[in-house]
Formats: sequence, C-alpha cells, structure tokens
Amino acid sequence: MTVHFMCTCGSKTYSLPDSMAGQKVRCPSCQVIIIVPQPSEGGQVVIAVPADDSVEGY
Repeated sequence: MTVHFMCTCGSKTYSLPDSMAGQKVRCPSCQVIIIVPQPSEGGQVVIAVPADDSVEGY
C-alpha cells in the first residue's frame, strides 16, 4: 500500500510506502520536516503535519 500526501507548502503530492507512515521526512520543495501520515481509505491525498524541527540529524 502507498501513502499519498502533500506538505503544507502545497508544492506537489508525494507517495511513499505505507511502512514510512509516522516517520519524519524533509519536504524536497520547502525543506520543512513533516511526519508521513497514515494511509487513507481509497488512497486519498492527505496533508502532512509539520514535525518539531529541532530533531537531531535534520
């Protein structure tokens, strides 16, 4: 299954494996750290929640 989501910057839609749900990633467009959401029913695109940007390693 795949997670389809969009950063709050609205630049574009991203798709990652559902095993990435809950993990923190950096938006390639705006560089904000976001949390990959859980897959939605029907594969709908959801808006990712920005993460606390004080995470070490980012």
